[in-house]
Amino acid sequence: MRWFPLVLSTVLISSVQAIVEKQVPGDPYTVGYSSRGLVIDGEPRVLTAGAIHYPRSTPDMWDSLMKKAKLGGLNTIDTYVFWNMHERTKGTYDFATDRANLPLFLETAKNNGLFVVLRIGPYVCAEWNYGGFPQWLRHEEDVVFQTYSESFMREMKRFVGKVVDVTRPYLPEMGGPVVAMQIENEYGDHQWWFGKDGERYADWCGETAASFNVSVPWIMCRQYHRVTGVIPTQNDFYCDQYLAKFHREYPGLPDMWTEMWPAWFQRWGEAAPHRPIEDIAYAVAKWYAHGGTYVAYYMYHGGTNFGRTSGPFIQTSYDYDGFLDEYGLENWPKYLHLAELHKHLLDNAQYITGNPVPRAEKLAGNEHVQAHVYGDPNAEYLAFLVNADARNHATVEFDGLPLELHRWSVTLVRRRASDLQPTVLYNTAHLSHAVKQAQKRPAGFKHISSNNGDGGVLKRESVKWRAVELPIPEEMPIVDDHPYEHINVTDDQTDYLWYHTTVHVPKACVASSAERTLVLENAGDVMSVYFNRRFSEMKYGQQDRLATFKFALPKQTALNAEGTLEITIMSQTMGMAHNQRHMETYSRGLLGRVLLCGHDITRGKWHMKAGLEDAPDDSAMAHDPRTVWYPYTEELQQTASSSKSKLRWYAIELDAQTLLDSDQKDKPAVNNNMEDFPRYAIDMSSMTKGHLWINGHHLGRYWLRRAPSKETYRPCRVCGFGGWFWPDNVCRQRCGEYSQQYYHLPRSYLQLPSESSPKVRNFLYVLEEIDGDPREISVARRVSIAPPRHEHPADGKRHAVLTLLIYVCVLAVGAGFAGLLVSAFRKYRARQGYEPIAEQQGQEQEQEQEDSEPAPAAAST
Repeated sequence: MRWFPLVLSTVLISSVQAIVEKQVPGDPYTVGYSSRGLVIDGEPRVLTAGAIHYPRSTPDMWDSLMKKAKLGGLNTIDTYVFWNMHERTKGTYDFATDRANLPLFLETAKNNGLFVVLRIGPYVCAEWNYGGFPQWLRHEEDVVFQTYSESFMREMKRFVGKVVDVTRPYLPEMGGPVVAMQIENEYGDHQWWFGKDGERYADWCGETAASFNVSVPWIMCRQYHRVTGVIPTQNDFYCDQYLAKFHREYPGLPDMWTEMWPAWFQRWGEAAPHRPIEDIAYAVAKWYAHGGTYVAYYMYHGGTNFGRTSGPFIQTSYDYDGFLDEYGLENWPKYLHLAELHKHLLDNAQYITGNPVPRAEKLAGNEHVQAHVYGDPNAEYLAFLVNADARNHATVEFDGLPLELHRWSVTLVRRRASDLQPTVLYNTAHLSHAVKQAQKRPAGFKHISSNNGDGGVLKRESVKWRAVELPIPEEMPIVDDHPYEHINVTDDQTDYLWYHTTVHVPKACVASSAERTLVLENAGDVMSVYFNRRFSEMKYGQQDRLATFKFALPKQTALNAEGTLEITIMSQTMGMAHNQRHMETYSRGLLGRVLLCGHDITRGKWHMKAGLEDAPDDSAMAHDPRTVWYPYTEELQQTASSSKSKLRWYAIELDAQTLLDSDQKDKPAVNNNMEDFPRYAIDMSSMTKGHLWINGHHLGRYWLRRAPSKETYRPCRVCGFGGWFWPDNVCRQRCGEYSQQYYHLPRSYLQLPSESSPKVRNFLYVLEEIDGDPREISVARRVSIAPPRHEHPADGKRHAVLTLLIYVCVLAVGAGFAGLLVSAFRKYRARQGYEPIAEQQGQEQEQEQEDSEPAPAAAST
């Protein structure tokens, strides 16, 4: 019988190899679709996806983000492709530099065993400049965006083709992660405006997508007009209401929800949007109850609008109240509550994909309470019990089980053939003990101080400054008899455009207080006015609407000897339109009349100049020989504040060693979990408005505007779930505070000391437009507190497989097959599948005494 161990081990080795033989993604596979989902390698799949936009985080964050997404129960990453990130200049492509490295992003998803839905567009909206369209596209002859325009379609097809070529190595036949691609974006909201040309363009999109001959399905979201060859998908806060009609019109297509909005974006001066986690879970569970097989959260990780990429008046922070915050740390209540739902959906996916969409059955005679049962109600099934009543709980009996269904909730109930009675798996309105504890510990910031007590990471004694001089008319390159439109002059290379004119003013105008005004009609976005080269006031509009601005002429303003008045206006854009029709004609600056004391002075002699005088080069600010920096002192600053220009440049050295020392000091108190680096932010509360750079990297705009107070703004006082959520009506947070005080400082943008380079220098550059004290700028660490006793235990199936592998190893060692088994084990570990977060036994009990006396918490920083 000496041959028996050899035979047994050979059989078991074959079983192990069968387990790891095919891993998707990783090995070649196929993708199709049916009414029950995307069909991956012959099997319809339940897909849980989350949007992570690669330009809104740094490459060193991508692996951590994806690992956390996977632990949160996602198996798919969703991302747009940003045309103006990859082709800033026509014909010159960048798919390799820093945040534009799309291939690296896709490779990272593949290495983490995640699928990708690649939403090429190339219109993406996304609260991003021009919705992703590059500035040069506006100059194409006879171009009209997003309609049947030959020049637009030519350039769009060329770019989409380029993206397809770049991403072909990541398609299923190559073992890559991409399982679907999107062309256009939310076109149903615009198509009607263009009439027949809109229909022709939508059809052309479908034909163009098919012409690339890729091995994955194409989708079009919010596409109400039928387009051959693409899957129409849904975007909204709730989407189950669309499915009955969808099933009638598209009986062979899968139900895909490409944008589930778990909150909203934020503009400067707004209170922070928030959506209750019970409502998010309700909307998602109800979607699957009605037949859904794919959901993607927009956003799962929102990230940062670095540089000048954000849409009009949209903040630099694109946090979106996501599951992973702007810095990549867990938003624990949302992250945990939905991770549990994802776990149950994926663990029971065979019921959802293996059965037709069930007919809803009314329970207890209540029209608001319905059961959606996948499987045989008398044998084995997964049931979604929906109570759509926003006010009242419901008492029902289901399969012999008495249940109290919380208002506005979905309860998951499962019965397997071997079960004596059904098991309640999850209720969307029930929060576990860990989630409740996490809600008491919202993420925050901890300021970092230095060991020598000089105040912090930024060296106050090293602050240097210089003023931005007002342009001299004779040196301004553009002269005409009227002010030009802003963007045509700047070509969106800068926010700033100077206008200057000198006008003859009747003395009666200066003497009359009733008429002492300068009026700028139909202007935008921000206007700063100087009379006789002295600053008067800054005014701004809101969103992407033009406004009429009125500036009072100060009484002390004196006319020149010739009876003239110099008017200098600094026009500023705060981001470009992202969801308007005809963005090719989007305009800013002085677009209407200019009136002084009621007199129209629009026609005259106007000088114009784009940008700021002596602005340092972004890539080499500290080494620009043209600039002279002055040591910052209180006296010099007071003198400068009373001089002609309000604009200031500040240069502040950052002590990287202090950061490292602080990280080391705090490390024992920090549970890094999956973190391999801390997350930093710059506190700008001592400043007013401007731009930030670190070592030549443009971190974005900053603006210290306060949100409305709770007393004056009703959405700050009302929050709860039940009834349809809308972000402008409820649950606004951080009311009365600065809408954005902290600004993301990526660690990868810092020069850190090392053995080979012990002496490094980092410089923070601040362009302040109004006023502030740069010595009070500070660096903080982002901290997200994990709930007590929370762990990331492995899925039970993984333990079973590992146990099998260990047993096989014991037998195989005696038979001489250890090497082969080790290889198989490593292959399994390298390709291990979804490992959801699962809470420890007993953490779901709702003990109020434990809630009031929380155990010591660990932190992810």
